[in-house]
Amino acid sequence: MKKIMVTMIFIFACFHLTGCSRSEAQITEYQSTDELVVLAHGLGRSDGAVWLFAQRLANAGYKVCRLDYATIGESIDDVLAETTKQIDACLLHAPKVHFVGHSLGGLVIRAYLQNNQYQLEKINIAEVVLIGTPNKGSELADHLSDAWLMEVGGGISRALVTGRSSLGNNLDETDANIGIIAGTKSSNLTNDLFDGPNDGFVSVESTKLSSMSDFITIDVSHSMMRYNLDVAEQTINFLQNGKFQH
Repeated sequence: MKKIMVTMIFIFACFHLTGCSRSEAQITEYQSTDELVVLAHGLGRSDGAVWLFAQRLANAGYKVCRLDYATIGESIDDVLAETTKQIDACLLHAPKVHFVGHSLGGLVIRAYLQNNQYQLEKINIAEVVLIGTPNKGSELADHLSDAWLMEVGGGISRALVTGRSSLGNNLDETDANIGIIAGTKSSNLTNDLFDGPNDGFVSVESTKLSSMSDFITIDVSHSMMRYNLDVAEQTINFLQNGKFQH
């Protein structure tokens, strides 16, 4: 019964109010002083899931390019190919670029930074913020690894497990200036799947990278991170100053 309940929570979080990907990112004209934020959403979402986050970034003076890509039923290669195409379009003529990713979106960003070194040599890359990203995989995904949901979810969903097959564990560390935000508001239904603090989907420990420049925890659940004001304000502080406000 517990596993059924956990599965239903995962389904609700990944599929409820999920939008359809337009398979294209916004292309913007830039002034020489503009700073662009490439904003990547998580599993089972669309760019509409980060509309409030994007608005707060825009209010802080940033141009924002929201990625909009399908994930459910998709392979890792297809997701990374689509997001690479969209990020390339976002970066065209951008004078200075930041990256912000929630959950799976953080892995998408890490993959792009790793696999597009030649392209990035021509770009002024500034700060990177990863929010609730399962860099070492998710214990919740481990718990559901043999469930029918993972088959429906496709290769990109199965890549969120921990261990050798984890997408995050198969990406190299980067020398980019990375700030990581982890949530600590757990769920009563999933908390016993974790050995320590977690956001209901991802453990605090899993979010960490040895190459991160700064790290902060916020009392917020995984799904609510993209709406949380503290998360947005700490992200903006990192983009402006290269560090969080402790």
